[in-house]
Amino acid sequence: MAMRSSISPPPTASAGRALFLWCGALVLVAAAFGVTFEFFVRTKLGQWIDEAALLGGQAFLAADKPRASALAFLDHMPAVSALLAGGFVLIALIRRRDFLRPGVALMMMLGATGSTQLLKHVLLERPDLNISAASVNSFPSGHTTFAAASMAAIFIVSPLAHRSWVALLGWIYAAIAGASTLVLGWHRPSDVIAAYLVVAWWCMVAGLFLHRLHGKPEAPRDAERIIPSAAGRLLLFAGVAGALVVLLFLCAALSMPHPAIGTLGSVQLLFFLVVGLALILGSAMLVGMLVHGIFNRYGAPIRFR
Repeated sequence: MAMRSSISPPPTASAGRALFLWCGALVLVAAAFGVTFEFFVRTKLGQWIDEAALLGGQAFLAADKPRASALAFLDHMPAVSALLAGGFVLIALIRRRDFLRPGVALMMMLGATGSTQLLKHVLLERPDLNISAASVNSFPSGHTTFAAASMAAIFIVSPLAHRSWVALLGWIYAAIAGASTLVLGWHRPSDVIAAYLVVAWWCMVAGLFLHRLHGKPEAPRDAERIIPSAAGRLLLFAGVAGALVVLLFLCAALSMPHPAIGTLGSVQLLFFLVVGLALILGSAMLVGMLVHGIFNRYGAPIRFR
């Protein structure tokens, strides 16, 4: 009885309002992706900040110990992510005997990883603005997309009562994956942020599809929502803090001098490394909070057969 008292029914909202919010979230995420690309890839100042963070990682975190740890994590990350996502999706399929939600979760993963490869190798180009020696487009990050999409798949098949913890831990995992690519010098911060936005967009598509298909709860257990939960409060705090961190460090990066990229000293490189890590970690928590928020309020219930 004590557990039941902590569970309350989902808030009511008109179908029109819910549809408007889902579509608005899709537009917002797509716009954020476009703004990130336009600034960090197509402007000289954006490329400079991105490149300075990458050089900072190579200068300070490319030593044997931190590099070895990051490399070990990324070497095992695709297999671990696939096993985690596949295991949870299989458990959800067996437990509920329903192919729909696991199928949607897997299609979301395919959509996110496939569109990242299409965007990076076919649709988007990185102009050579004499900032970086490497002008090949690396936006968005494939490794980060796979890590975040795997966690999003687990999130989609998780019952509402557990989604807050899944979201919190999943986006922490995605944040570590993204930060590791910067440590290794594989990706710039904007590549990682773009990967989070790609996964968020496809996650919203999956959520909208499920909501339109069966948005009304049918039974009390379908409507399980712990409001508020400890994980939900932590994720909210992390998301708000992440937004503030991104804003603060981006403003600091914009206000600093931007000399020729090859003349940066060790103090400047360290500063822009911190900026890059702050942008990655803050963005991960902010995107995770937004995805969890709309799913928690307007996500479709789990169907049992």
